[in-house]
Amino acid sequence: MESPTATRALATFITTGRPPEPVRAQALSAILDTVAVTIAGGVEPSVRRLASTLDETAGAHKVSCLWTGRKLRAEDAALLFGMAGHVLDYDDVSMLAVCHPSTPVLAAALCSIDGLEVSGRALVDAFCIGTEVMIRTGEAMGFRHYALGFHATATLGAIGAAATCARLIGLDEDRTAHALAIAATMSGGLRKNFGSMVKSLHVGLAASNGVRAARLAAAGVEGAQEVFEEEGFLNAFSGGETDHWPSYLALGKPHYALVQPGFEQKRYPCCYMLHKMIEGTLALRRDGGLTLREVAGVLVEMPVGGTKPLIHPRPRTGLNALFSAPYAVAASLEDGRIDLASFTDAAVQRPQIQARLGDVNVTESGAGIAHGRDIGAAPVTVSLRLVNGRTATRDVIASPGSPDDPLTDEQLLAKWHDCVKRGLPGITEGAAHALFRQGCELDGLPLVDTWLGALRAAARPH
Repeated sequence: MESPTATRALATFITTGRPPEPVRAQALSAILDTVAVTIAGGVEPSVRRLASTLDETAGAHKVSCLWTGRKLRAEDAALLFGMAGHVLDYDDVSMLAVCHPSTPVLAAALCSIDGLEVSGRALVDAFCIGTEVMIRTGEAMGFRHYALGFHATATLGAIGAAATCARLIGLDEDRTAHALAIAATMSGGLRKNFGSMVKSLHVGLAASNGVRAARLAAAGVEGAQEVFEEEGFLNAFSGGETDHWPSYLALGKPHYALVQPGFEQKRYPCCYMLHKMIEGTLALRRDGGLTLREVAGVLVEMPVGGTKPLIHPRPRTGLNALFSAPYAVAASLEDGRIDLASFTDAAVQRPQIQARLGDVNVTESGAGIAHGRDIGAAPVTVSLRLVNGRTATRDVIASPGSPDDPLTDEQLLAKWHDCVKRGLPGITEGAAHALFRQGCELDGLPLVDTWLGALRAAARPH
């Protein structure tokens, strides 16, 4: 019997996959983390600008915004949710595909089920399926895709979002394959936009396109049945390096990516490639009782490919600073912390920070790296040259928030509270805590809207 094509194998997995209990448990943590950063990002000026362009009255299939209560078309709501979830760069990461898997998938999921009686279990299953499809597609192409200049969360996000929506609205295998073909042709996003509003807009577009692709397929719009075969998506987005789905790469076997190696939930609200240098710098500051004034210069050694997203050595805005190694190091030394307040325009433009950006040098070392997971596993070394002539050095191997250095339950809860209170400033500590606990039980809820309704109620002024 002939093996199924890659496209057909994807469609079969999407329609029939049954994520096991450990995978769904990890999904719950990812969903809560993503909802929190989405609510926090909803108050950002760039997200508000996007919201001002969206029509509340046009069309059917209205979705209520989680932080304002506005009712929007599903595709528009997904655009808004996706941008809000990524604008702070606080959402989780998978280095298997060098992407942020949860935000585009969850944004699309939440905006495709409005009006449907969807259980928490169905939502969690669809989330597991969509993120697995997204990550394994990126893994199939390798790091070449990212190195070419594509924003992998944008390109792969449309695929993962379409898979999630196809599962949630019950498309059969044929229509699911068409949804994937439609999403594949809608994929796009350039790393050159990092540090601008468009970077997070990419993720909104991916979520919105996933919703639209599934609905178009449901309405009978058809695409190619072999979009992941020869001269298709993999070939185009890898620059010709990959033309076939690797035979060794299976969906959900032996593990879902959610479990092995797991997603990396961010400890710091900025680009993932800054996290190890922040961790190392803060440790050196803490252990040596140092401040920025006592440091004459800094050298950060990163793996080959690690500096690709760090395109703003002299940032002038908070958005620029999310992708700036000199700023991350200087701010860590000056403030002894990196948090949401670190990435305001005012914080970035402090004279004492701007004057020291040139004293931080970043280099790449080591052998060439072919896969994002190798970059994620490689150490980062921070060396401080002190004004007294001494040198202090720290190697950081485990990424903060990774399974090797995970956020504790207390840290996850604290992140939830910080984010929800930022997006919903009127909410009480008790109400925020109750929403977190209810979200932890999502897998057992007969209707997802029970929890979503409670979130929307918290957003309404009292």
